[in-house]
Amino acid sequence: MSGKAHGAMDGYRRHGNPVNKTTTAARGSGQHAEANLNGLSGRLKRSRLERRLTLRKLAEEAGVSPATIQKIEAGRLVPSIEIFVKIAKALRLRASQLLGEDEGSADVRIIRAAAAKSLPTGSRIRIQNIAEALRDPKMEAYLAKIPPRCRSGKPLGFSGEILFICKKGTIDFWVREIHEVLCEGDTLHLKAAVPHRFENRSGIDAELLAVWSPA
Repeated sequence: MSGKAHGAMDGYRRHGNPVNKTTTAARGSGQHAEANLNGLSGRLKRSRLERRLTLRKLAEEAGVSPATIQKIEAGRLVPSIEIFVKIAKALRLRASQLLGEDEGSADVRIIRAAAAKSLPTGSRIRIQNIAEALRDPKMEAYLAKIPPRCRSGKPLGFSGEILFICKKGTIDFWVREIHEVLCEGDTLHLKAAVPHRFENRSGIDAELLAVWSPA
């Protein structure tokens, strides 16, 4: 879904039916995402100003428009994972840092299911950070819960290596536009710079685990 990362996971857009917001789970998820977005807006602006970057300069280094940066900082835009990755990389930050996680000095962490942080994706795909940073971190891990007819955006490509594990359902992948289908228990291991995208074409929810090493 590191400063180069949430890289591991990827420019998600909305497809299929709207989320039913009447359930307790949906309300909780929406509130969590809103809180993450508000925090991201402030951290993005602080990080940019600390590095003495103008909106235009950061946008140029991230390969996005100044208006995009401005809207995210104002809390008016939920960035896709593609854009999130680009901005984190331009700021020379790990994605976990931009999300507000303090690496500290921990060498062991336990993350309870109810406490896993969700990334603001701007889509129905829910991405949880399941491996908060340790001291001198070397990898990141994310669990993506992908509803039917949802997909990643443009083909992704970033540094390091990534391992995808299909935990539930089936997931269609395109790697260099070669089509493969991952079934439960199947894995896909690739250099993260190789363009890739995925889609849940089935009629049931799918789950995808992504373990990413930016080194």
